[in-house]
This record gives sequence, structure tokens and C-alpha cells, in this order.
Amino acid sequence: MVAPPLIWNRYILSAQSPSTPTSPGNGSAYHSKLGTYSVVNSYEFVRPTPRRHMQRTSWNHWQLRDVVLCPTAKQELYSIYRCNVDKYDIRKQQSTRILGELEFDPVSMAVGGDYIVVGGQRAELAVARLSDPSSSTVVVRSGGSINNFVALDRQPSAAMPRRRFRDSAAFVEDGVTNLSIMDSQNTPRLLVCNNDHTVRLMSLPGLDLLTELKFPTAVNYAAISPDGTKMCVVGDSNLVFLFNKRGDSFEKIATLTASEDASFSCDFSQSSELFAVGSQDGYVTVWDIRSHQQRLVQLETFQHGRSRGACRNVKFSPSGSVDLLAFSEHSSFVNIVDTRCFEKRQILRVAGTNEEPMAQTPDSPTMAEPDYQITGLRFAYDSSALFVGLEGSILEYSVDRVSRHSFPSSAII
Repeated sequence: MVAPPLIWNRYILSAQSPSTPTSPGNGSAYHSKLGTYSVVNSYEFVRPTPRRHMQRTSWNHWQLRDVVLCPTAKQELYSIYRCNVDKYDIRKQQSTRILGELEFDPVSMAVGGDYIVVGGQRAELAVARLSDPSSSTVVVRSGGSINNFVALDRQPSAAMPRRRFRDSAAFVEDGVTNLSIMDSQNTPRLLVCNNDHTVRLMSLPGLDLLTELKFPTAVNYAAISPDGTKMCVVGDSNLVFLFNKRGDSFEKIATLTASEDASFSCDFSQSSELFAVGSQDGYVTVWDIRSHQQRLVQLETFQHGRSRGACRNVKFSPSGSVDLLAFSEHSSFVNIVDTRCFEKRQILRVAGTNEEPMAQTPDSPTMAEPDYQITGLRFAYDSSALFVGLEGSILEYSVDRVSRHSFPSSAII
């Protein structure tokens, strides 16, 4: 995690140069580092007109954009707004403040079981119980820098070996970069990624240190596979670290290369067979865990490059036979890719208010509209919707699960 460049205004304006891409159109081609792929943008994996929830969110670090969570099957969203954490009831369209007026601006968040954890830019960790957050909030410091990501997760049950337990959330900042809560013999665990080059496994609620892993770079994000056997770690270099996971122990099995720049997000597919990494230079790299020595595919963001086109968030659909990969850009655009072939893509252009245009027609997203900062990206627990966080609202795009369950023979699976 790095500070924003001093010439940030010029940095943004450079994306508006004549080299900025035009609409890919229907059947356009683009060049990736692994070859030329046809981008067909006439697919509608999600309905292009979203439902808007008037829940405000904010990003407290320019590169950390994962502040919207949908951790359980309940119709609830958790989000960060300034120094607060809110819970939003999707059905009732009502917001409840869970943590208010924290003494720091959180940049990462995790929700799991009865716990909520948020991380700050000076290594702060706030731990509270959802059943009584106001009276049980404890703020401590972990590590020496930004808490870039925190996540609460659980070990998979024997009866559901391929389901991902989405009691997790991401934090990215100069202190703790990742937190993840896991159940190990009914004892919750917290995974903490920090800008001090470490990933720490800690107990909850006592925050006792159980395991510490050291890396050659600041750590921005970590993801544990749904089957609980693998971990992927990324940071302020183009390296990707892959681990075997056994209980509270981790064994590094590979160091891979994503693109040519730092990475800020990673995720595993529902089957635990694929994992993807999103990078600052506008590339999303995908591997198959069974042959991870070679990249499966490398995708490029619509806006390209490391300013507006930087990939901030990458998420696989977590359940059902939906087989989608979504990734958000620094501003305005969300890409949704069919992971059955990686050649079919839907590009959404988000807008900030009801009066302004929402997504353009699927075959012609445009660069002519104003930019809108994307604060988070998350599939619903059952993959029925894709939520996109903006500064003034959260957009809910309905996933067309019927068509995703249909094949050319019209069979329904």
C-alpha cells in the first residue's frame, strides 16, 4: 500500500488522453498478455438497470475499495461510512448504525458469527460483538502500519465441502491489511494482513497471536479457499503467494507472478479450483489450482492502465451454478465475465444518482459520462445479486440465474 502520487490530478487526467479506449462494442477484440480474446459485450449476466439503496459509503484510502459486505444468507449489507459502520436491511430499506464515531477512519472490515472487526490506517483493530456492539467495542493496535484487509471466515463443514463460507470482509490500508475469522474446533480465528509485511492468525476475542507469516512486501489482501485448504496472498509487488492450509498452519507451495504492478484483491471460485488476482495496472489474472504453474487467462479492465482502469476488487460468484467473475475498476466501470469460457463479458457503467443515466446499453458503455468512485463489490450470499458500492448509494444488480442455469440444450441444472 502506497500513498497517492503527488501529481494525482495529472495522474487521473492522463486517463482522458486520446489513448483512452472507446467502447468495445459487440465482438471487439482486445490483447492480453496471454493472447487475443474476443470481448462480446452483448451478454446480460445481470440486469443492466439496478435497484438503488440510499446507503452512503466511503473509501478512506485511495487504493482500498472493499467496504461493502454481504456475509450471510440474511438480507443484510454492512458498509463503512467515514468513521462508522452501518448495517442495512435490504428488504426494509432501513439502516442501523452498528459502530459509531470510532476514533479512527476504518479502511477494512470483517463480519462473521457474532463478531465484527474493523481495521485502520495506524494498525488499529476494533473488535465488537454484533449482539451488543456499543458496550463491547475494544480497540487495539496490531502491527505497525495500515490494516489493509480483515476477514472473518469459517472452516468448511464435512457435509458441505465445496461451499464457501462468506463470513468475511476485506480491509486494505497501511496497517493491518486483511482480517479473516475462521472457526477451528468452534474457536474463532482472525486473519490479519498488515503493511508491515506480515499475515497474522489471532484468536478471538482475546487477539492472542497464533501464527505469523512474513513476506518480502507489504500485504494488501488474502483469501482462503472455500474448502479451507488453500490461501492466496497479494501485496505491493507483482508476486502472488500460494499456501496449503492445515488448521492454524500454513505451508507455502508456490510464488507466482500476476502482472507488472502491485495487487489489491484476490478470490477463490466456489469450487476452490480457480483463483483470481486484481492488479493496479488494470489486469485480472486467473489460475487453475490444479495447474497453477501457468496462468489460465489474463483479462484487462475496460479503461485499461493504472489510473481509472486499476482493478480494485475481484469476486467470484459464491454459490449455485452461476459461474461468474466480477471485478471493479478505480471508477465507474464493473466487468462481469463468464468463467466457463472467459470470452463473454458484460460491462456496466455505474452512475451516482437516479437522475443521472445508469448503465449504458450493453453493447456501448461510454466514457462520456462523469466518473463515480466505486467503494465496494460483493455478490449476495446466494449469488442472486451483485452489489456495487458508491459514495452516495449501493446498487443492486439482479443476476439472471435462470439463464446461467440453462445450456444450449435448454436443460436446467
